[in-house]
Parts: sequence; C-alpha cells; structure tokens
Amino acid sequence: MSYLLKSRREPTLHEHAASEEQQAKINEVRELLGDLRTEMPVFLSDATIRRFLRARNWSTVQATKTLKEAVKWRRQYKPEMIRWSLTSGKEQVKQLVYNLENFTMSSESAQDNVVWVVDFRGWKLSSTPLAETRQSLNIIQNYYPGLVAVAILCNPPKIFESFWKIVNYFIEPEMREKVKFVYTNNSESQRIMADMFDLDKLECAFGGRNTTGIDIVEYSERMRKRDQVRGASTNANANASSS
Repeated sequence: MSYLLKSRREPTLHEHAASEEQQAKINEVRELLGDLRTEMPVFLSDATIRRFLRARNWSTVQATKTLKEAVKWRRQYKPEMIRWSLTSGKEQVKQLVYNLENFTMSSESAQDNVVWVVDFRGWKLSSTPLAETRQSLNIIQNYYPGLVAVAILCNPPKIFESFWKIVNYFIEPEMREKVKFVYTNNSESQRIMADMFDLDKLECAFGGRNTTGIDIVEYSERMRKRDQVRGASTNANANASSS
C-alpha cells in the first residue's frame, strides 16, 4: 500500500517568498491560459502554477502546455469529485489521486513537501500490475508535477528488483533521483527518514518509533469531514464560474 505524507522540512527564507522574476513568469502563464483561469480558479492557483513552472525548468511555454493537458485530464477524470467513501484497496490509482488532490488543494505554498511512501509488507508481483503502475507514474509526473519531493520504498523484497528494472523505463530522470530505498534496522535508512520526519511520530513500519499505528476509524471520519468541506467549496466555485 502507498501513502502520501508531508515532510517536516521548513522552507528557507529564500524559498518562502517568490522572487519578482518568478511572479512575472506566473503572471505570464496566467495570460497564456486565457479563459481556463476562470474555469478552474482553485486548481490554477499561484502555488500550482509555480509548481508546474519549477517542474518544467521555469519555461512558461512548457508549463502552460502541461497545465492545459492537466486541465483536459481533470475535465475527464474529475479528481475533485473523488471521495473517501469511494476509494478502497482495489482502487489504488483512484486512492492515489484522492490523496494527491487533497495535498494540492490544501497546500498554500509550492514549497510544501509531499513524500510518497510505498509499504511493501505483503507485496507480491500480482499486487501491483504494470499497467496500474504506469498509470500512477503518468498521473504523478504529468498532472501533479513537482508535488512529490521524495518517493520512499520501504523494505522492498528481492523479487521487486526485476519489477523495478521494468518500471525504471517509465520514470523521468528527475523523479528517479527522488526515489529512496529504505530498510528497517538500517542505519543509512534511519538517517534518511530522520531528515524528513519526527521519528517519534512516524510509524515503526516506516522506521519510526511510533507503535500505536493509525486509527483508521478516526482517520476515515476526518477524511469524510474534509470531503464535505471540499464538496461545498467545489459547488460554490462551480456556481461562481457559471454565473
């Protein structure tokens, strides 16, 4: 199973404020997007545009192209309509999109760091179809570029090596550099996790010292409440756009 967690890294003063040059590029992209700005005002925030620009090496042309493709995908996939009650272990891609969407819409800054953690407990080749993996990578790299700061693979079994060699072909070089393999009771792995998380709060399954685990009932209730807020916001924005 995979999880999306926010790291504890704080942005530096330089990162915290966008330079005038960066803001100028954001404004240029807004102009290039034309009417799309009013169609999806929540998605096309400064933070989202800055994230796309950063992922496309600050090219306004490439960032605009990718954003337009993301808007086209959002019209069809409707990620903002996915709710916690509709996701399950059998809908891993939809669950991933649900979590990506939550982080995107709740992030006030393009510097927010999201860590994609894959837990390999009970993993076998049949549990992760190649087509599903390719789809997940495509969504992360093209429709949420720059959102995932690090991808952590926790305790992958030996058999995963052959699967990884195939998956590598579909991972962009920049994303590939973000992938970290970590193993329980490995000192280097502990250092990697300690740099990003408070080990006292991180679950022991990921190398932390928290043995209480996640209260899935409480977490589910929290997600349902968040969905209600998102739903009200989505309806309000839809009404505003149509008026």
